[in-house]
Amino acid sequence: MPRPRPADELGRRFGHPVSVANDADMGARGEHAFGAARSLDDFLYIKASHGIGAGLVLAGRTYPGSTGISGEIGHTRLQDSTNLCRCGNRGCLETVVSITEVRKQLAHVLSSAGPETDPHSLPSLAEPAARPAAARVITDAGRTIGLVLADLVNCLNPAAIILGGELGAAGEPLVAGVRESVDRYAQPAGAHAVTVMASKLQQRAELLGAVATAMRQAPAAG
Repeated sequence: MPRPRPADELGRRFGHPVSVANDADMGARGEHAFGAARSLDDFLYIKASHGIGAGLVLAGRTYPGSTGISGEIGHTRLQDSTNLCRCGNRGCLETVVSITEVRKQLAHVLSSAGPETDPHSLPSLAEPAARPAAARVITDAGRTIGLVLADLVNCLNPAAIILGGELGAAGEPLVAGVRESVDRYAQPAGAHAVTVMASKLQQRAELLGAVATAMRQAPAAG
């Protein structure tokens, strides 16, 4: 018996075409249509939040994989890490650098900075000079994510890596950490070709990706 397809069932009920995609793919579509990747046809969009996923755009098209789960980089296992992951394995990337884990580290390093310090206020970390200890935490997280992304740079040779999600809002400290690991571990030709940048759309990327998908599917007026 064939497996049910949610998009087909929703389309039947609503009387309109329906697309189902994961959030990282929608973020990639948003950046491609309205954000940092408007002029690019090969790039990776990284959503770093409670989980970590990659939306892959190859030759101008989102690549979902055979069953729609491409880009699950959050479950890449890290050497020497033993944290238990929600997937049942140990040592997955997202057990080390999810937004939850990074906030725990921020709460620790900022605990002596006074009551006005809010470790949940990640966007302010785009100014590392103001909070150097916090910036170091974010840069270290970027280095760890960059270890995994360096392998994708070797495999896919993208023109850009765009960092989004809640952790992506930290800006330059995260970009610097990812850049450092990509430069160190990816093949030089690929590392030199790839630009690492923060999302221009930030946490609106996924929503605007859904808008771009709806616009593409809408019947032409006339």
